[in-house]
Amino acid sequence: MAEDRIVGRNAVAEALKSGANISKIYVLYSAHGGNLNEIYTLAKRQGVPIARVDSKQFAELTSHLSADESAQGIVAAVSKIRFETIESIVESASGKKHPFILILDRIQDTQNFGAILRTAAFFGADGVIVQREEQAPINETTVKTSAGGAFHLKIARETNLHQAITFLKEKGYWIATSAGKSPLAITDVDFNMPTAVIVGNEGSGVKRLLREKSDITFSIPQIGKIDSLNVSVATGIICYEVWRQHAPSGVIESQ
Repeated sequence: MAEDRIVGRNAVAEALKSGANISKIYVLYSAHGGNLNEIYTLAKRQGVPIARVDSKQFAELTSHLSADESAQGIVAAVSKIRFETIESIVESASGKKHPFILILDRIQDTQNFGAILRTAAFFGADGVIVQREEQAPINETTVKTSAGGAFHLKIARETNLHQAITFLKEKGYWIATSAGKSPLAITDVDFNMPTAVIVGNEGSGVKRLLREKSDITFSIPQIGKIDSLNVSVATGIICYEVWRQHAPSGVIESQ
């Protein structure tokens, strides 16, 4: 399993206070009062998403409980993935000639998220940075879709991607954003420098503020009649192009 579950209001509140790696909290629609407000406040402060669920969904989440155990209307999913800091990702990649980091802006589908992690691991990305809010959790579906790639990547969760980008720039990273309508094709971008590439939400793409913070935007040229790609497919193309530019010529010719 990619996550454990904590049930009960006091247990969840204490887990939040202790800084446990909670990926998401599920609250039964009919649950009210008690220390739920405290839990909401702590979760918001830490950027932990909260989902209100109906009785059927809640029953599925608590099916592992014995008959005499009560979840008190709340379940917290605790990821077994150990998150890194952005500082540790940059430090671990500092010895490489051309470090490459992916920044994910609000990828909300767990299967897309897992597929992206699989691709990033396959092409040897040095790290993946996600934001705490509006981001799919690393749950069982994510890990399964990643084919275990989630365990082979350095992943950092940041409250503010704008600040994360500022930090990367201070460390010498060049920031490139995937934007569907950009006139610059990805094949015309030089990735032979420390680079962080931002890919965005399935529907709305990368936020305007992050695009404006970028050094450059690029697009994947459209060949056929379909005018867009699934974000995980697009990320695969991006990772391949970065790898292609970084790889020794002999390696590419042997593929």
